[in-house]
Amino acid sequence: MPVEEPGHELLLRELGRINSELAAQRRLSAMTVHDLGNPAQVIMGLSELLLDHPTLDPFVRNRVEQLHRSALTMSSLISDLNNGFSLDDQHHLDVQRVDLVELVTSLVERQRVLAGAKDMELLLLVDQPRDAGCWVDGDPVKLERALGNLLGNAIKFSPPRSTVSVALDRGLDNAKIAVHDEGPGISPAGLLRIFEVFHREVGTSDVPGLGLGLFITKQIAESHGGSVDARSEPGRGSTFLLEIPLAVEAYADLA
Repeated sequence: MPVEEPGHELLLRELGRINSELAAQRRLSAMTVHDLGNPAQVIMGLSELLLDHPTLDPFVRNRVEQLHRSALTMSSLISDLNNGFSLDDQHHLDVQRVDLVELVTSLVERQRVLAGAKDMELLLLVDQPRDAGCWVDGDPVKLERALGNLLGNAIKFSPPRSTVSVALDRGLDNAKIAVHDEGPGISPAGLLRIFEVFHREVGTSDVPGLGLGLFITKQIAESHGGSVDARSEPGRGSTFLLEIPLAVEAYADLA
């Protein structure tokens, strides 16, 4: 008959196996970060060279600026991975004075390519003069990531030739960004779990995704003292409302 191993030896064996798997995952993560980082740096460098060209066509310059900004965002996200960013991390923010009018407008313009591929109309509604600004104190990359998740989902889950709208409104205390789509909507049961990590609505298994985007958006909103909410009915589209506290007026006036 085989001799059974003592309990502590079984525990040590299992701990060794877990440590080996974690080490392999760390090596894979490090290689992934390295391999993603180099192309992002090349894109940033080349786009900066193009932007320095004095006779660049205005239309081309606008597109290159969008490309450069996307590369900066990608580089920052890769840096988060390299520094061990966790999905539950709500504290590591690069807080700056951010104009949401500029951030939202820039992101919407860059997402028009994705909307155009599905022959969709992408509307931007800003309830104030563009030069007035809508100032918040926050991490611009993470705020863009949060809004990008909402807008990307709206485009991804909406049918071709439908309309997605993004509305920015400055309230008394909060900036409010509403993303509305004409997709299939969300069930009452799904709304209760929509911001849970890895949650996917029933019937969306054919759409690419891991169920992380809305969870990350909620984490980012709350780390800025804000919130995100979803309103939807099956068959009638969805509206996601992201709220971020406005910057203190005394400082916003100086921005």
